[in-house]
Amino acid sequence: MSRQTQGALLLILGAVLLTVSAFSTMYLNYVKPGFRPFLIAAGAVLVVVAVATLVEERRRSVLAGRQALLANARIAEDVHLARLTGREPAAPPQDRSPGHEHGEGGRVAWLLAAPVAVLLLISPPSLGSYAAQRAEQAPPPPPPAVVDPEPVRPLKSDRVNVLTMGEFADRAWYRPRSLAGKTVRLSGFVLPSARKGEWYLARMRIGCCAADAMTMKVVVRGAPAPAADTWVRVTGTWVPREGPPPDTYVPEMTASDVQRISSPAEPYE
Repeated sequence: MSRQTQGALLLILGAVLLTVSAFSTMYLNYVKPGFRPFLIAAGAVLVVVAVATLVEERRRSVLAGRQALLANARIAEDVHLARLTGREPAAPPQDRSPGHEHGEGGRVAWLLAAPVAVLLLISPPSLGSYAAQRAEQAPPPPPPAVVDPEPVRPLKSDRVNVLTMGEFADRAWYRPRSLAGKTVRLSGFVLPSARKGEWYLARMRIGCCAADAMTMKVVVRGAPAPAADTWVRVTGTWVPREGPPPDTYVPEMTASDVQRISSPAEPYE
């Protein structure tokens, strides 16, 4: 692979990275919002390096062209003098330009095309039911200090309380009395269940990127299951568990209303 091609691939990769991070919310399908400045900086660095590489290679190409013209002029002059003096002209020098050499570096550089092809041709969506179904059946209890580090706010009895999946799981595990008799509203995607009459409302939680995603889910009863991966907003009440909490436990709720919603710009919690 020539240096011009390497520079062009770097430029495309940097432009794609800037496009998905600075000019769209596509990056939220893969990482948390806090990584946006780093992605923008990385894209800008790639663009600068690519432009510098292309400019330098252009300068080298122009210089090589001038040197080739000078060498050809010297060869022509030597041939002319050889004819005048009756001697054999000197053999032309061999081309030792590194521009035609191919090694491991050139083949490895083609790997730069892989992320470009993935982002441009495939554009993987955020993790959904396919990934959630391959996670553990019942997630462990959420760490209270991570899920809800601030003091727990009391829920209202005369209105709908909008909670995140993390907040709902934290209350169901550690503060079940705060959910008793309260109407809550959760948002997530639909995950089918093998049990009749119920389905899961799920949401993926990530620490830094989609590679470390953990499934949070709630059993939903009292409403027909929408199609898998459909984003919905479920309003209902928490179903108290019977007996002491086991090692793993999926909170349950009885739905009074299920509304379809568009996929959020930030799909992870």
